[in-house]
Amino acid sequence: MNELSAGSGLVMPADFDLPTLAEHRPAVFIATPVLKLLETTRIPGAPGLGRLQALWNPNRARTAFIYGGYWPATPVSPAGLTDNPVYGRSSNQEMLNFADGLDLSEGDRVFLRPHQSESVFLQFGDLAVFDPVRGGITERWPVFREG
Repeated sequence: MNELSAGSGLVMPADFDLPTLAEHRPAVFIATPVLKLLETTRIPGAPGLGRLQALWNPNRARTAFIYGGYWPATPVSPAGLTDNPVYGRSSNQEMLNFADGLDLSEGDRVFLRPHQSESVFLQFGDLAVFDPVRGGITERWPVFREG
């Protein structure tokens, strides 16, 4: 064990979901805004495919595009967001699908749980510490840089 593996065990990226760490709770998430919403799912170059996807799986009925993307991370909040396997992923604006009834608006934040910590942390600036009791960001912690 080294300081990096111990640190990952504390922040609990998804790759650390192990029986020995079952008492730990995830502590780091990627927050990104919803840029635009579509009332349906549309796949460019394949008219009607989005409609078929929604019929097959109601969780593909609607579409949200988030800022950035292609992070090794899984959307966790709001619950019910999924990647579209046909549309693919993008590092510019990523498409996520969801079912009718999910309350989501442009400008809302989507939270993703990283699969790893070190490789994901290096893509962002300081970690913003959110305090739910005080209701906001209370501190910023720098991440270690490579080298």
